[in-house]
Amino acid sequence: MKQTVPIRTEPEIHSFLGCLKRWNRNYFIAALIGINWGLRCSDILALQVGDVIAGQAKRVQIIDRVMVREIKTGKPRHIFVTDKMRHELHDHIRNMQDWDVETPLVLSQKKGNDGCLKPLSRQQLWYVISVAAEEAGIHGHIGTHSLRKTYAYQAWRAGVGVDVLQREFGHVSVQTTHRYACIPDEKLEDIYRRVDFSSGHQVKPKR
Repeated sequence: MKQTVPIRTEPEIHSFLGCLKRWNRNYFIAALIGINWGLRCSDILALQVGDVIAGQAKRVQIIDRVMVREIKTGKPRHIFVTDKMRHELHDHIRNMQDWDVETPLVLSQKKGNDGCLKPLSRQQLWYVISVAAEEAGIHGHIGTHSLRKTYAYQAWRAGVGVDVLQREFGHVSVQTTHRYACIPDEKLEDIYRRVDFSSGHQVKPKR
């Protein structure tokens, strides 16, 4: 089985998201949540409108922090909602029809057997992500897990320490996070070069 990789450059991310937004806003918001919040596919598709808005009324007011209890681990994650993300979520919900607080945030175009709105399926999300990546000219195996890896990779590029990402993802070691985020090996080697104490003896460099 091929290992998924992150989307590494900002132009690729914008092109990828642009494809999804043109096709269906639900595809777009799912990918945006995955990239900006680092959630697993199962947690993205489990989100409901009530998880991101304040109160029970039809007035759309996006909250400042979203609490997500991870399905895989059962651990809570408290996610800060930026102004850009608040704007995207607001527009997304305003464009939804007949929603309430229990409506899935990422909707399928098909309704359930009971006629109720249902979330997008994992299979459909994986398919549209892989097709959008191909159309955007992104190399490597891109799937739903690439969204979470993109969050980790882009956070690292922006200067977030690997140890911080390790704690957020619950990995057992920094090396695990390093491999997970597909950070180049030479960057890990650079850490050892920068933090390199000794007893004070001068070591001659290798020729």
